[in-house]
Amino acid sequence: MKKAVKVIIPLLLAIGLGIFSVWNYIDGYVVDSSHLKMKFGEVPAGTEFADILVKEDWHRYEGDDVMSFNGQLLGLDGSCELAKYNEDGYASLILKHSLAVLEEYKLSPDSSDNHACLGLETGDEDLFDHIHHIKVAYCDKDGNILGITDEAEVKSAVFGMPEYTIKADGSKVELDTHIKLPFFWGVVLPAILGGILFIAAIIIAVKKSQKAKTSKSEE
Repeated sequence: MKKAVKVIIPLLLAIGLGIFSVWNYIDGYVVDSSHLKMKFGEVPAGTEFADILVKEDWHRYEGDDVMSFNGQLLGLDGSCELAKYNEDGYASLILKHSLAVLEEYKLSPDSSDNHACLGLETGDEDLFDHIHHIKVAYCDKDGNILGITDEAEVKSAVFGMPEYTIKADGSKVELDTHIKLPFFWGVVLPAILGGILFIAAIIIAVKKSQKAKTSKSEE
């Protein structure tokens, strides 16, 4: 029995790593880290768009003129309520942060497909490396805040490629972080280790078989 275990354990590990590698390959590596998707349930009456209020060290972005694009897109300037909002360190992402561009939005109390999408500047720095808490602000066409959700904690990606989706429903909000391992760590390395263990299991089995034959012949 002990002899069989020495073969079965590496063989099972090899199969497990093989399945893990194949699953990651089939699951794909299409992770869109360049966009922040938002999905909505209930929104206040009069809602035209939604913004993410983020708790940030805003001194890092002094001098950024983000109003030039997102502000023009929404027809807002620095005098609107959203642009002036700053409570407990929270402020507007789309009007204060240079890494986010509002690319698409559709919000209406009568719609069942309320959503928005922000384009993010990709690079070595993840947007949520410094942002650890968020809220969502529902706004009308003039940038007046109609409602703000509860606070949600952000779990940034320590390893791998992150894809973020914010889900807001009335006062509730959560941020899903979907992480994909890099191709080497998720597919290549498990396949190599699985292959090594599989070969090791075969070698052990062959040696034990030869040893058993030798013992019988000596008898």
